[in-house]
Amino acid sequence: MKNIFLKITFAIITAVSFVSCDVAETDIPTVFKYAFNEGFSTSTTGSGAVEVPITLTGWVNHNATSTRLWHARVFTGDNYAEFSSFYSAAGTNDVAWLITPAIDLTSTTGEILSFTTKTRYSNGYPLTAFISTNYDGTTAGISTATWTPLTFATPSADDVIVSSGNIDISAYNSNNVRIAFKYTGSKTGGVTTTCQLDNVKINKN
Repeated sequence: MKNIFLKITFAIITAVSFVSCDVAETDIPTVFKYAFNEGFSTSTTGSGAVEVPITLTGWVNHNATSTRLWHARVFTGDNYAEFSSFYSAAGTNDVAWLITPAIDLTSTTGEILSFTTKTRYSNGYPLTAFISTNYDGTTAGISTATWTPLTFATPSADDVIVSSGNIDISAYNSNNVRIAFKYTGSKTGGVTTTCQLDNVKINKN
């Protein structure tokens, strides 16, 4: 009787161990490490005609030619940054910059930048993205910094969230890496496309 009991116990332990190993090998989620991760979740959002400019710590939100700024919106619980020249004053042009805080990439390798965008009411594509290592964080310094253009995937249709793709920025070994997003548009006779920006991330090794 004792031998039968021991055999049954051993069989149960073996079966449990097999199941546990199987779960461990197949169900462990991928864990990503980020040098930077901003989804605008803490930004105060506006509604309708009410726009609340993004004022996140370290970010620079500046319009070089007008007064309207990038602002935060929310849809189905997801916050994002938005700009559209459609709502600017007649006759005005917009060169609206949204620039990240300084990001330190000196102790990481293999850095990959990504973000998502969506357009609405398109009549041209208004967004460009840049990277810099010598921007001083001031509005005056925007025009004197060296900004290298970044190539990224853009929406081919409205109301579709599109990933930028993986943008290799591993060559930028600096503690002052800045990513800039620039909306260029005009209320009168120019681009007025609504552009939404979200999930700005830098993966690291």
